[in-house]
Order: sequence, then structure tokens, then C-alpha cells
Amino acid sequence: MQKFHLLVFIILGQFVFAQEHPYIYTSPAFQFEKGTIQKVLVDKTNLRDTPNLEGKIITTLYQGQVVKVISETNKVLQLGKRGAQWYKVSFHLNGETKTGYIWGANLCIGYRHLDGYDFLFGASNTEKEVLKMEVKVLKDKKYLQSVFFDVSFEESLSFVFFKWLNTNKGLDGVENILSAMVSGEACGIPTYTQNMLWYKGRLKPFPLLMSVSDAGVFYHAEEFVFPNDKGGKEGQIILKIEESEVENSDEEDDEKWKYKTKKSEAIYHLDQNHNIIKIN
Repeated sequence: MQKFHLLVFIILGQFVFAQEHPYIYTSPAFQFEKGTIQKVLVDKTNLRDTPNLEGKIITTLYQGQVVKVISETNKVLQLGKRGAQWYKVSFHLNGETKTGYIWGANLCIGYRHLDGYDFLFGASNTEKEVLKMEVKVLKDKKYLQSVFFDVSFEESLSFVFFKWLNTNKGLDGVENILSAMVSGEACGIPTYTQNMLWYKGRLKPFPLLMSVSDAGVFYHAEEFVFPNDKGGKEGQIILKIEESEVENSDEEDDEKWKYKTKKSEAIYHLDQNHNIIKIN
């Protein structure tokens, strides 16, 4: 009987501990390796002397500040849909090296440089139960512009792609195209792609693309066909959407599944200021 009471006590104790220490999902995008160079995304990020919000503020870091990751801690913080570890980092200020702790979600998950401009990419906030992804443009450390897009699932931050395509895809006057993509590992987790054309020192965002599939039962795919792509047309940006779903998913043999597929498209073009405008 005493053993039974002891077992109940242990189980209840573990349950209470689990309730007091809930699991926090940490996005792989917020995992940074020791020794790597990162940049601060969120302006006026506090650098603290301990890895928590109660730590004393050592200094404030500004957007675009370069830091070096010294180590990853086992301390995790979740604010909204952003969950990330705290990191010990170092940076240079007025000829001195300073160290402290920073929350990983305040760092960029990607950054690029082009012709004197810096481009920072990350999850800057949570609004209305969605992750607010942001691409910032800086020049000479001065903020110029942001492009935002929403991500519904934090699990979509498993893989990150943030690169210049080094082409204008046949769009007259466009200097380059910047692509920001986040993607998940599991079925049912969407991939989001935000393409932005670069024109006279400004990013011009295309409509956000979303693709998702679920165990071969359903998929939804969106893509752009540009003028110099196969099937492209001069002066047009074609958005192609394809959606397919199994009609007889109760059939155990997936080789006998029958699919119902729908296809649609929309046409866009660039106005005189190189804004992307839908024309049908």
C-alpha cells in the first residue's frame, strides 16, 4: 500500500511539474550554431546579463548589429508564436568586446547585402495568432523599408531560403528579385514564398505564394510564371494555382485513389512605378 501511495505521489508530482513547465516549441530557424555571425532583426533589442527577461540590461542592440554566437543556453522563452532559446553573444562597441544574452527570435534567420544595402529577414512579431515575417531594408545603418507577410504555423520555420535570384525574369527595368521562403517538415504544414522585385532602391512585393500537401490525399500549389519562363508571356506575370484532392479516400489501396483537380490562374503586370497590379 505504501508503494502504491508513493507511485501515485510520483505520478502526480510529474503531472504538476509538467503543468508548471509546459513544452515550448522552438523553431529550427531560431537555432544558431556556436561561432557563427548573426545580425539583430528587432530594433532596440536588449542584451542582458542573464538569459531571461529579469536579467539586467547591459546595453541595447539596434537592427543590423553584427553579433557572434558564443553558446546556446537551455533557457527557452515563448512570446506569442515565437519560441526560441537564449544565446550568449559577443559584439564590438567603441573598440571594446561586450558579451551578454539575447533571445534567439530577435535575430535574423537570413540576411543579404547588395550595392550598399542590407536586407534582414526574420519573425519580428506575433499578431492575431500569426507570425509576422519581416524583410527590412537598411542603408548605412538607417532603416528604409519593410515588407511583411503572415505565417500561420510556427512549424513552417523549419527551413529557410533567403536569396537573390540574380535575374529580372524578363521584367523590364527590374534590377533583381529577392525571394524569402519558409517551409515545414511535416505533412499539412504550408510553405510560404514572398518574392520581391528590386527597383530603384525599393522592394516591391509580389502576392504571397502558399503551397501545402497532406499525405498524398490533398495538395494546393501556387507558382508564378514570369516572361522568360517556359510558358511565359511578355509583360505578364501569371499566377498559376492547382489544387487536387482524393475523392475516394476511404479506399484502403492508395493505388486506386481517384483525384479531383482544379486549376486556375490570375494575370499581373507592372505599372509605371513597377508596382505589381492584378489585371484579371
